[in-house]
Amino acid sequence: MAKTLSKLAVATILVASSLSAAPADNSKYRFNTNSLIGLEGTYSNFDYERVKIGDATVREKVSLKGGGLKIGAESNNYRFFLSARMYDAGEFEYARTYGVELQYLFNFSNFANMYLGVNFGKADMKFVDTKNGHNNTVTIDDTYLGGDVGFNVHLGKQVDWEIGARFMRLNTSKTDAGATYNLDHIVTGYTSIIFKYQMD
Repeated sequence: MAKTLSKLAVATILVASSLSAAPADNSKYRFNTNSLIGLEGTYSNFDYERVKIGDATVREKVSLKGGGLKIGAESNNYRFFLSARMYDAGEFEYARTYGVELQYLFNFSNFANMYLGVNFGKADMKFVDTKNGHNNTVTIDDTYLGGDVGFNVHLGKQVDWEIGARFMRLNTSKTDAGATYNLDHIVTGYTSIIFKYQMD
């Protein structure tokens, strides 16, 4: 173990020395970085299961429309966002998510790239179940974890059009009026306009 750590330390020092010795402006290791601001429109499906003694277990699907704002940064192969989104549906008094997305970019052409990533954050929702004679209220304040996949089309040097799909798993349970709600996941299709700029 000590020998491995020693070799790793020596290799790190050698790489750091070669990077510091190269001219900053001409270094092939220098990343092409951009700051990002995105405006997003979404359409989501939200699944839950209602379990109540004496009633049949019912699985329901709720559709949500939404919009969001995300800010972040990208290098040649990585992209990072902080995001906030609001959703609208009749069954919700309010529905919001706040999260982080980290994505890897596959640059397969000059006019577009593909991304694959992970997301995590917090869901803040108040859900009212009035189906089949129920009048139950479920408040959600839990974390989610999921993934993203999609494509960016480069409309110009400073603008991308993004289209993708997002999966967010809640995996939590809430109880109201003797009914237990098993909240499963949110599946989202979305499109965004991403504005890119470089900070001095």
